[in-house]
Amino acid sequence: MRCPRPERPATPNEAAVVRWLLDHAPVGGVTAYLAKPTEELRVVGECNCGCASLFFTTGIHPGYRMIADAWMAYPDGHKANLILWGQEGEIIWLEVDDYSADGSHRVPSVANLQA
Repeated sequence: MRCPRPERPATPNEAAVVRWLLDHAPVGGVTAYLAKPTEELRVVGECNCGCASLFFTTGIHPGYRMIADAWMAYPDGHKANLILWGQEGEIIWLEVDDYSADGSHRVPSVANLQA
């Protein structure tokens, strides 16, 4: 579920998290996704459920695929899974799945990610 928001540049933290996910992708085939600097990503929407998921494109069509994932733990003990989705060389979505309903609902920093 996407909620449109005014388009904005990805924050330095968001770009760093996406880059970390690409650098630690467990499967090959991410070369095309590394061609564009993550600092150039633009957030065009957020999930309306209250989670911290970010959308980088408005046109998500069948055929997108998971390109990287990692779990993370915030310093306050909350945990989440991050999944990076892509399609045809474009990063389209950073999914942040909190492990509990009362989770943190925020994008982690790179220091919170686990390889």
